[in-house]
Amino acid sequence: METRIDEIRNGMRNIHIEGKIVDMNQFMLVIDDESGRTFVRYNYRNLARPVQKGDYVRIDNGEAVNYSGILQLKLPRNGSITPTNLDNPNPSPDRVN
Repeated sequence: METRIDEIRNGMRNIHIEGKIVDMNQFMLVIDDESGRTFVRYNYRNLARPVQKGDYVRIDNGEAVNYSGILQLKLPRNGSITPTNLDNPNPSPDRVN
């Protein structure tokens, strides 16, 4: 079952979300869905294939953790990041891209 970002709580496991990559570096993604944004800590082994800023992705098996007061997802070994498509699957007219 897919979770919205605004529903994520510290300690949750097996979280599945979909959203757009709005920022990234080699260790962290910032994912945005219609409900909010969250950081996703990952490792190269979590990538099904390369991703870049602007891609829409599905995050599977995330774990919600709190680092320095900031709620974020971390991906364990069985976690994955899979590109879905390059176009917005659910466009929202009031969103600024």
